[in-house]
Amino acid sequence: MNPSKATKGPETIELKELWRVGGYDDEDVLFGVITDVIADRDGNFYLLDSQLNEVQVYSSGGEYLRTIGREGEGPGEFRGATNLLLLPSGNIGVLQAFPSKIIGLTPDGKPADDFLLPEREDDAGFRFLLQAGNAGDQLAVVYGFNQPSESGFTQRNVMSLFGPAGENERRLYTQDSKMNAAEPKIAEIEWDSFRNRWTSGADGRVYSAVDFGEYKVNVWNSDGKLSHVINREYPTHKRSDEQSQRILDIYKGFTRQIPIPNIKYEIEPNWNPVQAINAREGGTLWVQTSRGAWELSDGELGRYDIFDRDGKLQRQVVLKGQGNAQKDGYFFVKDRLFVVTDFLDALMALQGGAGAVEETDEEAEPMEVICYQLP
Repeated sequence: MNPSKATKGPETIELKELWRVGGYDDEDVLFGVITDVIADRDGNFYLLDSQLNEVQVYSSGGEYLRTIGREGEGPGEFRGATNLLLLPSGNIGVLQAFPSKIIGLTPDGKPADDFLLPEREDDAGFRFLLQAGNAGDQLAVVYGFNQPSESGFTQRNVMSLFGPAGENERRLYTQDSKMNAAEPKIAEIEWDSFRNRWTSGADGRVYSAVDFGEYKVNVWNSDGKLSHVINREYPTHKRSDEQSQRILDIYKGFTRQIPIPNIKYEIEPNWNPVQAINAREGGTLWVQTSRGAWELSDGELGRYDIFDRDGKLQRQVVLKGQGNAQKDGYFFVKDRLFVVTDFLDALMALQGGAGAVEETDEEAEPMEVICYQLP
């Protein structure tokens, strides 16, 4: 249990921009939708473009090296990719939502071995891969499946650890979200899954905030057993009417692709304390709170609580640079922070929903990727 404030901080860190690609000023690069960023053993960075079905590779200094992967169903090809991960072999794994498999690519783009994650007999239903990450020499995977019933259907989200080749599943956590066909309703507290707030570390640990409305982070060891739970005192953070409407618009946008007649939405009046969590290679855990994302001054990228390996709040930092925590995508990769501009709206458009903000006749700005040095 941690107090509301750390003994040190808040410390302000002016991030050093190293390079950027895309955007209006880059005539050579036009991204579709960048949905993930990882690094290989040589320090090169891989940017997954889920709209163009390709992976662009850049050097540590931001030099474009090559594009690997392409759309299709053959070797080294994919559709509907959601994530990248570095496989134990050094190859790049591309997580394809459905049909659910991990497509292998060598760092120079040649097709490598694909593999399927084994299915359990009690998981009957339409299955789809959502996210994956490296947890030491293992794979941390979040997947889901829909199970129909007489009254509607249940969507189950699962977080598991697998061996390096997808074997030996150890299930860490499951969450069910139910839809009643007679009285369809999307309740935020039930459908805002832990899959939006989880991370895995180089030491094999997996972290997730599984309880909406609480500042509480579960920590699992590499053997799949719960190690400890990080708690922090956190005063209630009420949403404004404008903020509540924004969240409602996001849910409406995501559900518009599968119209459900007479569906109702139930949005919580208060923010979920934990907005994002990131495990750093040094063993620390960086947690962004609702205030750290929604109560920022000009020039602030975000505010973070930093915990040590034992779950103790060490300090609090404010990162300064160009970025918007409410609509951009942030990717912590080794000693870098990648900011992907207009991430939320682009992701919603890719998945068939309307944007998170009111639609206008203005043309959307081209996506830009900014690389910062992290302390």
